[in-house]
Amino acid sequence: MPIYEYRCQDCRQKTSKLWRGFDAPQSILCAACDSENTSRVISSVAFHKSLGSKLQDLDPKYDRMVDTAAANTASSDENAFLRKSTPLSNADA
Repeated sequence: MPIYEYRCQDCRQKTSKLWRGFDAPQSILCAACDSENTSRVISSVAFHKSLGSKLQDLDPKYDRMVDTAAANTASSDENAFLRKSTPLSNADA
């Protein structure tokens, strides 16, 4: 169900109307002054972006900044586990 907007030609106020169906009426009663001298106006449209499109809009430098920040953390050292482990030659039999 679309919402149509009308502007009153007498008092210049906008009135919104939720309408069942897609055939909009030519005119509706003005909510401010009850005049039938209204005409339909084109409304602004809003939409929500998906997460994928939001990620595409990120600055390409952002990926490099994240990689640099992750590389400077302690968990980024892939050999840290090997240095802490005991070699098999030193293990108790």
